[in-house]
Amino acid sequence: MIIGIPTLSAAAALFLAVLSDAIPTGTYNVPRNSNFAPWGKIKNIVVFGDSYTDEGRLSYFINNNGEAPPVGYIQPEGLVTASGGKVWARFAAESTGVTLYNYAVSGAVCSNDLTWRTFPLINRTFPGINDYELPAFKADFPKNSLRLDMDETLFTIWIGTNDLGGDAIISGLPDVGLTNYTSCVIDTMSELYQYGARNFALLNLAPLEHAPVYAPESEGGFAGPSPTWEDRGDNATAISRRMRDLTQGANEIYKYRIPFEVVAGSLKGAKVAVMDTYGLMTDIRNNPAEYLTGPLPLNVTGYNIHCDPLDTSVCTTYRPNDRDSFMWFDQLHPSEETSRVIGEEFANVLEGKLGEWITYW
Repeated sequence: MIIGIPTLSAAAALFLAVLSDAIPTGTYNVPRNSNFAPWGKIKNIVVFGDSYTDEGRLSYFINNNGEAPPVGYIQPEGLVTASGGKVWARFAAESTGVTLYNYAVSGAVCSNDLTWRTFPLINRTFPGINDYELPAFKADFPKNSLRLDMDETLFTIWIGTNDLGGDAIISGLPDVGLTNYTSCVIDTMSELYQYGARNFALLNLAPLEHAPVYAPESEGGFAGPSPTWEDRGDNATAISRRMRDLTQGANEIYKYRIPFEVVAGSLKGAKVAVMDTYGLMTDIRNNPAEYLTGPLPLNVTGYNIHCDPLDTSVCTTYRPNDRDSFMWFDQLHPSEETSRVIGEEFANVLEGKLGEWITYW
């Protein structure tokens, strides 16, 4: 009797075919899909994210007893941000002349159904992408309203810092892992696709293992609680390694999932840019003199503003006149200078140009 060899499912076979055709060997930072054509003139950028991108939307919630901004609200430029100044998206928009619609909210996750934290100052969970940001965008720009030309609009997501961070996936949630988080991001892109979007940009996860709140003490980290993670343990080395595995693992999922979705999945026919924020920020860390413009000494392991973990309103600025010398503004957030570098690189995406840290699909 001849025993038959099990065959691949149609989906699995298609996935392998897509990978073999769309991901040739060679340098990473080149367009993968030979059929890719850069989008035309981008006039608008719609951004979803967390405190790495928020220009003050969370402050609106705080100042209005937890009420969301009204329909039609356009988030203005904000300089009181988690970076200590302008955010990367504002730098990118200003350098290219596009109009920025920023829906990011500090503390946001992809979905509060997966990872959530309550915030006493607004008496609710932090507004997430699926729970608030995406619905807010749809309320502001109803489908087929013609207020946004889809051919001239780039939809952008940078999320994950809080999904993976303290009290979330890194702490070991029983039913939520990397695939849940990454699928949520893809599902968000898919929902925008159904709305009519065809131009997307995804910023992958930053090297969070080097953020001071997660870094080992030998690299500027610390032991004990943090303003952003009260239950943080004392083994900073183990924390950093765990976060490294999470960020690199999620980014690897994106590396293979995005081309599949574009070629044969829920984003079929869309154009997607993936910006390797992890690689860019790692390069800043390894070669600070090529990026940071502040006075010496340049600092890529410490941070400039130090707040009391028990009273976050009590903060001390370490080098108040040298903020452009730092990669990190505080324990978790990149500095305004790092945001400027990210924004300048992202300007290439808005203009459909190749960049060292950009891959198009």
